[in-house]
Amino acid sequence: MEDKNPHLDLIREQFTRTAEIYARTRQATDERGLEALVGLSGATSTDRCLDVACGPGFLTLAFGRRCAEATGFDATDAFLGLARSEAEARGLRNVCFEHGDAEQLPFADSSFDVVSCRAAFHHLPRPGRVLAEMVRVATPDGRILVADMLGSEDAEQAELHDRIERLCDPTHVRALPESEFVRLATGIGLTTAHQVRSTLENDLEQWISHGAPGEAARREIISLMESCLADDRVGLHVRHEDERLHFTHQVAVFVFERAPQGAA
Repeated sequence: MEDKNPHLDLIREQFTRTAEIYARTRQATDERGLEALVGLSGATSTDRCLDVACGPGFLTLAFGRRCAEATGFDATDAFLGLARSEAEARGLRNVCFEHGDAEQLPFADSSFDVVSCRAAFHHLPRPGRVLAEMVRVATPDGRILVADMLGSEDAEQAELHDRIERLCDPTHVRALPESEFVRLATGIGLTTAHQVRSTLENDLEQWISHGAPGEAARREIISLMESCLADDRVGLHVRHEDERLHFTHQVAVFVFERAPQGAA
């Protein structure tokens, strides 16, 4: 049974409301990016894969095309309904979707060869607990793939960035800086097998639509972003392009493995 988790209730409320919108975003549906993540994970045709906080399931489906079995796991039934419908439409019979809390994965130890989590760690109040669960259900030689936006190493930039993210989507907790991802991993005995950094370009108005905030929050987001045009004090490369506000998320993909026994 899941423990009472108010933040998880907030996530379910937010993404039940915005599931259809989010499922149409470029981030969710970018097939080239999804295939690149599957490739980075090293997934093979005999692997069993678990995609944690799978949302509408597009990464799960990408694993399903490559691997023997793929399981998507999410807390929001609206997402899982969309994911199941898409799997059926694509004729993928080796894919399934399950519901629950990522802090309490309902799978036995060493169940999966690849365990992934994409665009979700910034929603997690206890990311270390979720990462530990991902490791628990991975085989001893399994790979753990985590992909997410990065927070700034500068505390003031990070605070403003998180404020803007929460105005758009109240389930945002904190964008972790690169150093914290590495610290969380090494703290539970993982090593970094691969790390890739990239950027995600955003049109501000289009980005705001994915969270569907109220009008007051929308205006505040725009005002805060406009205040960063001169000095980019939020660290998101805020600028005007074609008379519209744009900004850039820094993104990282980590592929972790268990450190060899006896490694320092």
